[in-house]
Amino acid sequence: MPVTLKELAALAQVHPSTVSRVANHDPKLRIAPPTRLRIEALLRETEYRPNGVARGLKLRQTLVLAVVIPDITNPFFAALFRGVEDAASPRGYNVLLCNTDGSPARQRSHLQSLHARRVDGVIMASSFLKDPTVRWLRHQAIPYVLVNRFSDEGHDPFVGSDDLVGGRLATEHLVELGHRRIGHLAGKLSVSTGMMRRRGYLAALSEQGLTPEARLVVESGYTEEGGARAAERLLALADRPTAIFAVTDMTAVGAFGVARRMGLRIPEDLAIVGYNDIPLATRMVPSLTTVHVPIHDFGAAAARLLLEQIATGEPSRRRVVFNPELIVRGSTVAGAGSPLSPHLMPALAIE
Repeated sequence: MPVTLKELAALAQVHPSTVSRVANHDPKLRIAPPTRLRIEALLRETEYRPNGVARGLKLRQTLVLAVVIPDITNPFFAALFRGVEDAASPRGYNVLLCNTDGSPARQRSHLQSLHARRVDGVIMASSFLKDPTVRWLRHQAIPYVLVNRFSDEGHDPFVGSDDLVGGRLATEHLVELGHRRIGHLAGKLSVSTGMMRRRGYLAALSEQGLTPEARLVVESGYTEEGGARAAERLLALADRPTAIFAVTDMTAVGAFGVARRMGLRIPEDLAIVGYNDIPLATRMVPSLTTVHVPIHDFGAAAARLLLEQIATGEPSRRRVVFNPELIVRGSTVAGAGSPLSPHLMPALAIE
C-alpha cells in the first residue's frame, strides 16, 4: 500500500500539513533546513506523490498547463516542450501539447478548447504579430506566456532571444569572411522571429557598407521544404550569393540539400549559417554554423513565469530575453570544429 501523509508526518515528527506543503513546493513555507531535508529524504525514499485531484479541488485548479506550438516535427519545439515539462512537473503540473501547423484558425480552436477544459495556463510558441488570439487570452484573464515569438511587444509576458542581435551576428560573420553577396532565407514578416532576424540581417549589411538587394531575400518559412524551395530560387540567380543566412536551422538543412544537388561545396562555394542550434546542427557534414539560443531554458523560464502568475493571480508583463551566441562550425569555415560547451551570455531580464 502507498504510504499516507499521516504516516510520513509521524516518521518526520511534524504535522501532516507540513509534509504536504513540502511535497507541493509551497514557497510560503518557513521551516528549519534540517527538518525540510528530513522530509524531502522521506519523500524520495517512499516515492510519495501528492494527491493531485485533492490539491486541485482545494486550489480550484486543474493542475494542467498547455503548450501551443506551430510544428511538432521541428526539434526546436521538442526541446522547448521538455524545458516546460521539466520545470512544471516538480510542481505537480501535467502539460498538454497542441500543434497548430502555423494556422491561426487552428490556434484559435485549440485555445478555445483549452479554455473550456479549464487549463490553468497556456504557453504559446505559435503567436503572430498583433495576434487577436493573444488579446483574447488577455480578455479572458487566462494566465499565459509567449515564448520565442512575441505578439504585442511590451504587453505580453515573453521568453526568447534577442533576434535582432542574432540576425546581425550571423550576417556580420559572413561579411567578415569576405562574402559580399549574402542571401537570406527569411521568415514571415507576420512573425516576430522572421521580422527581427531579417532586420538584423539588413542592419548588418548596411553597417558593413553593403547595399541590401531585395532579390537576395526570399521568404522560406521555417521548414526544411521551404528552405529548399527558397534556396533553389537564390542559387538559380546568374550572380548567385556566395553565402546564405537561414532564419532557422531547419531551413538551412533545406539549403544544404539544394547545394549538394547542384554540386556546390560547403563552405568553399557556398557558406551557410542557421539559427537555433538544434542537435541536428552538429551531425550535418560539414557541421552547421548557427546562432545558439538556450531552447530548454526558454521552456523552463516560460513555465516559471506562468506558474508565478497562477500562484499570485496577477497578470504579468515580464520579459526574459537571452543573448544569442554565434557558434562557428564547418559550414562557414572549413575544418572548424563543434565546441562541446559553448559559452552563453547571461539572460537579460527586462521587467
